[in-house]
Amino acid sequence: MSEMARPAVRRKLYRVAELAKLWDVDGSTVYRMIYAGRLRAERHGAKGGAIRIPATAVAEYEASVAAPVTDVAVA
Repeated sequence: MSEMARPAVRRKLYRVAELAKLWDVDGSTVYRMIYAGRLRAERHGAKGGAIRIPATAVAEYEASVAAPVTDVAVA
């Protein structure tokens, strides 16, 4: 199949409210994660638009918080 004949693949973009519900946290928590740089997000639409979080960013964040801790000092 040629490049032109291939249908466009849409990537999944989450809304802040969707992630808040998925992770069982308040929406303000998701916003804080974005503004702190812990969760990558994009703006879509006119005048700065709505905040959307790509599925790849969600996977990156979840992998980072699920990583095993190896440098723990035991008192």
